[in-house]
Amino acid sequence: MKKTNKIHVVVSSDNDTRAAMMKQVIVDLGFARTPSDAAKLIRDTPYDIDFANAYFVFADIYNFRDSNITTQKLYEMAARGFAVVVGVKKLPAEHEFFCTAFYPEDFSRL
Repeated sequence: MKKTNKIHVVVSSDNDTRAAMMKQVIVDLGFARTPSDAAKLIRDTPYDIDFANAYFVFADIYNFRDSNITTQKLYEMAARGFAVVVGVKKLPAEHEFFCTAFYPEDFSRL
């Protein structure tokens, strides 16, 4: 998978499917060798991560409309080349342009 300067968004309403997809994206980006290794890097929300010292952000669930400041910080980190992967239940239309979205159909091998 080619690293783009966009937020990688894993979209699924099912928590287990979203977690499996997120682990595979992290493995494909090269941050882990196996999905179990990737699981150790994933935090529950972006609020659990210290942005000042982070080189990547892997968060299981995020709501783009929840906090504009956090969303802006995630966009800035992605634009600078940091890996940003978040899971969402639904991707708002206004954020589709700035994100690379992954849906369950993209992961037929899971």
